[in-house]
Amino acid sequence: MARVKRISDELYGFIRLNEYETRIVDLPVIQRLRRIKQLSTANMVYPGATHSRFSHAVGSMHLMGQIASKLAEDGFIPRDDVELLKVAALLHDAGIFPYTHALEPLYLQSSGGAASTRHLFRRILSRTEVRDRLEANGFTVDEVEGLVEGSHREKLYVRLLNGDLGVKRLDYLPRDARHTGVAYGLIDVGRIVETITVDDEGEPAVPTKSLQAAENFYVARLHMYQAVYYHKTIIGYEILLNAIFERLAEEMEGFKETLSTSWLDRLVDTGLVAYWDDYWVHSKLYQALEDEDVSGETKRMIKMFLDRRGLKVLVDISRLSNEKSSEEDYRRLREYRERALEKAPGSAIYPFADDIPVSGEQPAKILLKNGRSYPITSQELGALPSYMPKYYLVLRLYVDPLYKDKLSDLAL
Repeated sequence: MARVKRISDELYGFIRLNEYETRIVDLPVIQRLRRIKQLSTANMVYPGATHSRFSHAVGSMHLMGQIASKLAEDGFIPRDDVELLKVAALLHDAGIFPYTHALEPLYLQSSGGAASTRHLFRRILSRTEVRDRLEANGFTVDEVEGLVEGSHREKLYVRLLNGDLGVKRLDYLPRDARHTGVAYGLIDVGRIVETITVDDEGEPAVPTKSLQAAENFYVARLHMYQAVYYHKTIIGYEILLNAIFERLAEEMEGFKETLSTSWLDRLVDTGLVAYWDDYWVHSKLYQALEDEDVSGETKRMIKMFLDRRGLKVLVDISRLSNEKSSEEDYRRLREYRERALEKAPGSAIYPFADDIPVSGEQPAKILLKNGRSYPITSQELGALPSYMPKYYLVLRLYVDPLYKDKLSDLAL
C-alpha cells in the first residue's frame, strides 16, 4: 500500500503527500528549509513571523496540485505533468540562502556575481539525492530547473509557478499576513484556485467573476510591501547583518572563504549544505563574540543585532510612482549621505535604494465572457491595478544608533 504523509498546515488544514513526494520532502537538503525563516529579520518587528521556508514550499506544492489537477481535468495540460509541476513548486526554494535574501548581496559581491541562490539551486538539483529522486519518476534536472528559473518550454507552467497569480505568491502573501498579523495582506486564494483557466494565448487567466479577488491580490501585495517586506526596521536589520558578515570576512580567520562559490560547491558535494541555515548564521555570530581577533566594534554590532538595537532611519524619501527612481532621487540620497559624513564615519552610514514593481512584471489576465483576455493592468479592462502606481520606490539612509542624535538635524 502506498505510503501517504499528512502535514497539518495553518492555511490549508491537512496537506497530503504521496509516497514519491514524501521521499523528496524527507531529504536533508529539503528539511533544511525548516530552519530558514520565510521572512528573514521580520520577527524583529512582528514576533510571530518565525514561519519557515519549508511551510511555504509545501504550501506552494499543495496549491500547485489543486490548480494543475483542475487544468488537467479541463483538458489544458496532460495529467502526467501534474506531478512535475508539484515537485517544481516543492523544490523552488531549495537553493535559498540562510536568512533568506539578507546575505545574498554580500555573496554576490564577494564572488563577482557567481555565488547566488540560482547557482546553489542548480548545484543542489544536479549534485545531491534530489537528482536521483527526480530521475526515479522520469523527471530531469533541466526541466525542473527550467520551470523554477523561467526558461521551460511550456510558458503556461512557468506562469503557474512564477506569475503574479502563480502559486508562490498565492501561498506566501496570506501565509506572511497570518504570521505577521497584517490583516490587509489576506487574499481570496480559494476563488482564484477554483476559477483559474487558460486563455487562447495559452496563459493562465481568471474569469471576470474573480476580478475582485485578483484586484485584491495587488492591493494586498502593495500593503505587504509597505508594511512587511520593505518595512524600515526589517530592512535595517538585514543591512546590519550584511555589514556584520562583511566585517567578519576581514577579521575572522578563514571566514572570507565561506563567501566564495567554491565553498558553496563543497557544501553541496559533501552534503553539509543540508545544515547551512539560520542557525549556522547565529553560530558564527556567537563564535565571533569569543574570537580575540574580532574587533570590539564588530562585536558591538553583533550585540546590536542580537539585542534588537538596530540601525535607525535618518532619511526616508520612499514613495509610490509610475516611474523608476530618477537620477534626481539618487542625487538627493547622495547629498544626504555627504552631509551625514560631515558628522559621522562612513562605516556608520548605510544608504538603501530599490524599485519594487507594484503592478507586476507578469500581470494576471482576466478572461471576458466574449472569450478575449486582457492583462489586469490594461486600460481596456479598467480594473484597479491599471490605476495603481507602477512602482514602490524605497530610498532611505540608515545610521548607526550611536550617531543618530548627532545627525538629528538631517532627519526626514
